[in-house]
Amino acid sequence: MLVFGVDVPLLEVILILTIILFLLLIESIVVIFLMVKQMNKSRKLTELVEKMSEVILEIKKAEIEELDRLKK
Repeated sequence: MLVFGVDVPLLEVILILTIILFLLLIESIVVIFLMVKQMNKSRKLTELVEKMSEVILEIKKAEIEELDRLKK
């Protein structure tokens, strides 16, 4: 097989392409793993923010009730 005017055996070309594809596969698996890990962290953070907002809302309601009792 001629590549840029140089005779290269087809077996070596297939081997090199196989190695490159294998490396790309490994890289994509690592990237997907990291994205899933980050997604789980984001989900946990969202849940914590929701809990925090609920607690703050309860505190504000309690403060308003206490102020209403003090005014009367």
